[in-house]
Amino acid sequence: MPPRRSHQKSHTGCLTCKRRHVKCDETGPPCRRCETRSIICEYPKFNSGPQSLSVHAPQEAGQVMETALNYNPICTSFPTNRHHLDLQLMNRWTASTYKSCCTPGSGDEALWQLIVPALAFQYDFLLHGMLALSAFECASVLKKNEQENSSYEKYINSAIEYQVLALASFRAQIASDQCEDQKAALCFSLMLMVLAFASVRFRRQTSTDHEESVLQTTIVHYELVRGAVQVATDKEDLISQNEYVQKLVPFKDLPLTPLDPSIAEIIIAIGEMNDKRIVETAQQMQEERIRQIAFWEACKKALSLLQECFQKCVGPVYRGYALGWLNMAGEGYIDALHANDHISRVILMVWGILVERLGEDVWWAQEYGTSLIKELSNGELHNTNDQSIRSIIRKILEFMERMACDREHQ
Repeated sequence: MPPRRSHQKSHTGCLTCKRRHVKCDETGPPCRRCETRSIICEYPKFNSGPQSLSVHAPQEAGQVMETALNYNPICTSFPTNRHHLDLQLMNRWTASTYKSCCTPGSGDEALWQLIVPALAFQYDFLLHGMLALSAFECASVLKKNEQENSSYEKYINSAIEYQVLALASFRAQIASDQCEDQKAALCFSLMLMVLAFASVRFRRQTSTDHEESVLQTTIVHYELVRGAVQVATDKEDLISQNEYVQKLVPFKDLPLTPLDPSIAEIIIAIGEMNDKRIVETAQQMQEERIRQIAFWEACKKALSLLQECFQKCVGPVYRGYALGWLNMAGEGYIDALHANDHISRVILMVWGILVERLGEDVWWAQEYGTSLIKELSNGELHNTNDQSIRSIIRKILEFMERMACDREHQ
């Protein structure tokens, strides 16, 4: 393990960061770390008269308005009935959870805070999706200690129930072609991706039922996203003419940054392994050779786009673009994943590194990358006799260990 990096200790940072052993930026309450993760930001109290309070009362009307806009309800007590739960979660959405779907730089805050709740009165899949995300966020701010464990589990169970209702409702809408509002479908496509990440983070580990794997959850939500986007693009140029999309920098125009040498080494090794399959299938039956060539093309495209994501999806503003990689990779790559093609799954593990970085900025992506990589490395890839694959997996795991170590020492 590398030596612990020395750093100047903070005496005025928040207690929450201190307990988590991370560096506080001291800009709160709330500090940026706590605000990003939607957790309670508690500052130490000082013995100096009126300033002994960790939360100061606003002095002017403008400050009062700012406090109201930044109101963040804490869900410490699970409601006694479903009606109250719906009200609590809707309040949570309009006060806090809506930010989970906002795209930096698009100015779409009003869309998610005001317009989407209005659309939810018409479309159950939006309503249930909102309630599911709000319940997941409530679970994310509760600490898993003995006193709060009951509420924590109840919020997770409710979130999963709402998510099932949302997915069933949307599938029914697509099947019956009744979703006429392209904006609703477009909003739900993004909500689906956020739900996919959140549901993996809060999977019930003690459940005796056979639950979907991280890979299955990813693919299922991806396919539903494709359906949502298809509904949203029934009208020509709907997405490109959307006022919020127009404010975003197109992926192709994002600035390039230097590629991490370790990531570059992994990507080069995968590329060489992918090219090698063409030579190895030369003596196989025509049908299998055609199949392998299709997988080679799909993996080559996915890997090229992934390298571009590593160079472009950097920092809080652009990291979210990494969510679109699976969609950009296309149906051919998804077919390879379905067919248990090992190279396609190793590529997905590398994407997990990118997603793990995203988890530093948003609560719903935390632990997703780690869960995906752990599942794939402990699955069928673990038993492979291909030394090239085993070597790449080892490098991916070593990179993840370094990331965790760096995060711990921040």
